Amino acid sequence: MTIKNKLEANYSLIWREFLELQIQRSCDAVKLFGSANTYLVIQVIAWHNFLIVTNSFNKKDRASLVNKWLDSEKSDNKYILTYTLISELTGLHLETVRRHVKKLETLKWVRYSNDAGVEYYASDENNKVLAEEFNPKETNLVVNFLEFIDKIKEN
Repeated sequence: MTIKNKLEANYSLIWREFLELQIQRSCDAVKLFGSANTYLVIQVIAWHNFLIVTNSFNKKDRASLVNKWLDSEKSDNKYILTYTLISELTGLHLETVRRHVKKLETLKWVRYSNDAGVEYYASDENNKVLAEEFNPKETNLVVNFLEFIDKIKEN
């Protein structure tokens, strides 16, 4: 049976688990960042940073990735993240994005300049929270989802 056929045959079970992962992750993120809009903005900024960090990074394991993420000597960024792009990716109004970036800057999660755009630039304390508390929860949610999928595949 193909993966698509397995999904179709077990759709409600799989989709419930997938949504559980998404909702739990969102709840945790909203608690960490204070609002759904701030979470959407930081998610795009973190994704952008992830792409920069992994662009010239050949290792695939979590420990190496976390070390690279926390490394202050990040790769050169030739792709500038703008308020406009964040707005397009989140569906939030441009001014809303600007306000949330300003808030994240005050909270020491990001920095902004006209030349470099919006950059992930978390304080050591914030990076520690992200790498040692939030991401392990995310990882556990993904592991639970994958374990569930494995059970479905066995049947």
